[in-house]
Amino acid sequence: MAREKKLIIGAINITIQPHTPQKYLELFKDTYKLKNAVNISGDQYGLLANMYKVDREQDELGPITGDIFKFTNIDKNAQWFNVSTNDFASADDVDSVNIPENLKPNSSRFSYIFFPEQHLLFYEGYYDGNSFGPSNAERFISRLFNVDSIVEKFGKVDVTHVPEVNALTEALKLPFKERIEMVVKTPNPDNHADAERRVMQRMRAQNVEKFEQKFKAVQGQSIELDDDLKSMAHISAKNGSFYIKGKDHNFKPIEFSTVKHPLKITRYYDPDVESAFELFARVASSMKDVVTEWFRR
Repeated sequence: MAREKKLIIGAINITIQPHTPQKYLELFKDTYKLKNAVNISGDQYGLLANMYKVDREQDELGPITGDIFKFTNIDKNAQWFNVSTNDFASADDVDSVNIPENLKPNSSRFSYIFFPEQHLLFYEGYYDGNSFGPSNAERFISRLFNVDSIVEKFGKVDVTHVPEVNALTEALKLPFKERIEMVVKTPNPDNHADAERRVMQRMRAQNVEKFEQKFKAVQGQSIELDDDLKSMAHISAKNGSFYIKGKDHNFKPIEFSTVKHPLKITRYYDPDVESAFELFARVASSMKDVVTEWFRR
């Protein structure tokens, strides 16, 4: 029996206005055709390397999958270091270096699955010993789509990493709520999401792309959550960010931010029994319904 391997899966909510499954697929197809290498952080870059149907026999509006490659992009104009001389490399040393432009070092591959109906992208955050963290994944997807040619056709593409649902639920139960801060980007109301639809309509009517709300409790008191504030907490968690600060029953200070609690699903698999992608596809397919149901609260 082979040693079990670890797989971590994350999820990202992608929204455009107006939105239909067909529009989301067009967004991916047009972006994929650009073949843009996107800066993630420092000298780390990423590329949406391929795109195809999860199942060849599926409906045209079904999920798509492919790979994201992460790699180091070498700045050939930067100073080189010679470890033999413990000094900067000479011009002759550098001239002897010949790395083809199409070859990139330190590469790693991470699969993704995008569900156009739910506009949810699931990605491998840890595979084969390599990591693709939530903040880097969110930054990559946001920069991938928000280039001039794509924005000109589809408008601004909002990207939010799905937070840990249970952590948000527990944070809202904090007995002494001193401060609440919410950032809301234009939501895409799915089925039964009446509260989101009202927020979207109001933002459109006022020509607002994003807004922030801050609440501070009266000294010695706790913020009372009514239905509207609870609803806005979930909307901001899905389409922006949510932050709460307060104390527990023992008066211990507690802080919670959806930014610091991204959804990360950890699973283990036996490569002799199933492949990493089979496990990834199975988890993503089941989790999309769980996340969607939470979004409808």
